[in-house]
Amino acid sequence: MRVTANMSQRSTMRDLNVALERPQEAQRRLSSGKTNERVSDDPRAATDVMFLRQQLGRMDQTERTRDDTKSRLEVADSTLLSASDLLGRARELAIRAANTGANDQNSRAAIETELRALREEGIGLANTEFLGRSIFGGTTVTSAYDEATGGYLGDDVVQQRTVDDGVTVAANLTGPQVFGDPAGPGGDVFAVLDRLADAVRDGDNAAMAVEQGRLDQAKTQIGNGLAEVGRRVAQLDELDVRTDVRKADLQERLSEIEDVDLAEAIVQSQNQENAYQAALAAVARSSPPSLIQFLN
Repeated sequence: MRVTANMSQRSTMRDLNVALERPQEAQRRLSSGKTNERVSDDPRAATDVMFLRQQLGRMDQTERTRDDTKSRLEVADSTLLSASDLLGRARELAIRAANTGANDQNSRAAIETELRALREEGIGLANTEFLGRSIFGGTTVTSAYDEATGGYLGDDVVQQRTVDDGVTVAANLTGPQVFGDPAGPGGDVFAVLDRLADAVRDGDNAAMAVEQGRLDQAKTQIGNGLAEVGRRVAQLDELDVRTDVRKADLQERLSEIEDVDLAEAIVQSQNQENAYQAALAAVARSSPPSLIQFLN
């Protein structure tokens, strides 16, 4: 087969184009910081990268769920602390009202007024919302308690949230869980405060003693709610720490697969550029002179 000058030139150009692609590819990797820009570059590595990114995506989702759940529980914690302080004040008033020396009509009227104000304040606390939803009303979209009567308007649904693989945490406490069952023997804490105020108004020491005991039970129930909220928040904090460790490990593995070694990439890019320049020089030396070059 006869090799013509044109055939030789076309072969030379193909070789130069291939030689040019190598420094360009090295430069692209250096610019992007990634070893593979296309799936076809390394299908196995691309599959591993996809798997790792899916895991990281799931971690990010559960992390957002944990953050939202923790924020909701922290609002509940702050609210229950305020409610506990409120009942502490109500207990002080009950003791004062039962004191014979302070049991005159004017004193009873003042204590009754403050107890009813505390009841209203307590209902306000029980209607606390987080992002527009009641934190003690279960799944209700309205207030948890009727502001006028103190009746419970919510339901008993406990909202379970997936906060890690195979792990769920309740994101709420219902009103009856912390403020007492309205259908129970003594009613909820708002019914207790209402009857206590009536007993103070009437000067009924026996009734005051009964309601004071129920007030102590209500304060204990709120304390139990605080302990439960604290336990859940601690569990979420522990999951955050564990997730940070797992996420760092996945990100390190991802970096090992797809991130270029900067120093190595610079050396490779320079070597490919040098090889291309050497190929150009070799072609220039081996090519016959052009007519202009010959005339000059």
